[in-house]
Amino acid sequence: MKRSVMLLTALGLLLLTAALAPVFSNDPGLVQIHFMGWTIETSVLVLVGGLVLLWALVQLLFWLWRLPAETARRVAERRGLAQLEKGLLALTEGDWKTAEKALGKSASLPGKTTARYLAAAQAASSMEAEDRREYYLEQADSGGRRRQFIVELTRARLLLQNGQRAEALPVLEGLHARRKQHPQVLELLARCYRELGHWDQLQGLLSQLRKTDVMTDDQVAELQLEIARHRLSGAADAASLETAWKALPRSMKRDPRSVEVYAERAGELERAELAEPVLRHSLKEAWNPALVLRYGDPGAGDAGRRLKQCESWLLKHPEDPALHMALGRLCAGQRLWGKARTHLIKSLELEPTAAGYDALGQLLDRQGELELAMACFRNALRLTQGRSPAPLPLENARLAPPDEGAASA
Repeated sequence: MKRSVMLLTALGLLLLTAALAPVFSNDPGLVQIHFMGWTIETSVLVLVGGLVLLWALVQLLFWLWRLPAETARRVAERRGLAQLEKGLLALTEGDWKTAEKALGKSASLPGKTTARYLAAAQAASSMEAEDRREYYLEQADSGGRRRQFIVELTRARLLLQNGQRAEALPVLEGLHARRKQHPQVLELLARCYRELGHWDQLQGLLSQLRKTDVMTDDQVAELQLEIARHRLSGAADAASLETAWKALPRSMKRDPRSVEVYAERAGELERAELAEPVLRHSLKEAWNPALVLRYGDPGAGDAGRRLKQCESWLLKHPEDPALHMALGRLCAGQRLWGKARTHLIKSLELEPTAAGYDALGQLLDRQGELELAMACFRNALRLTQGRSPAPLPLENARLAPPDEGAASA
């Protein structure tokens, strides 16, 4: 490139000299130089032409003097590019050892080396060679804020790939502090928070993930649901469960899946009554069989209230199998054996489920009807295995035993 510029400059000067020759034809001018007893007389045009030729000669000598070194540099660059291509192909193929060796040779030769060291670090990391990976990353960090950022981003990515989430977290948080809207940093940081279970910090990233288009609205909604599930299911007591529920966005409080997790955890903490108004409100907005079953928790302290509510819902949903199962479980909890049998059998007639056969089997077992109870348990097992249930004499099961009063005592 430089030689071309010099040649064009020399050619331009020569053309300029030729163009000015007619101007100096009538009065060529006179230049006289005295030096150490010597006197040189010439025209202005000849002097200018001589200076141009002298400059061109000096440039030619410099080019000839630098030619061997320039040739050696070009040969080394070609070798480096050949090794780079070999290393990248091996890296793509998954031949980590060959890739690291070729990329290391490429980086040791003249030329831009940051990308080559980063590729070599990728190969070393794939072989879990942490010392060599860090060496390549240090070599790649040759100054400049942009290069440092890229090197740190590569370090974080490689740490995550090797499952070193705790080590990657401070690196990613440092990068996020520098460039809060960088899509790759946000994606990796969200992944790191998710895998470490840092749900509160992940909650704080959701708005940025949406604004930067790192995730679609649907993906953000799914991630929000996952956060809600973990925060609710991880509550240690009723107070922390209530706090976690109140902290959820309004959209999550209206999501039936979040409501179900909340109700489930409340039941596990033996505080099922906390979820009753939430379940009732959610079912009022949209009927959901899963929430109906959760509402029919027989161990709830407000089981009587739930039973009355389910009976009022039965007027609008007389053929809903989930509602009949909820009623059957609540009636069994209140020792209303006859009504429990009727509702559980009705639920199975509408939709045979493993949970329904298990609930009926437990009821029959408590009433001493062991043979029919075992048949129900076998059907529950068959359904969990993907098989069809065997026919049961449901008409006989529907009839309460003669000693129902004694059983309820």
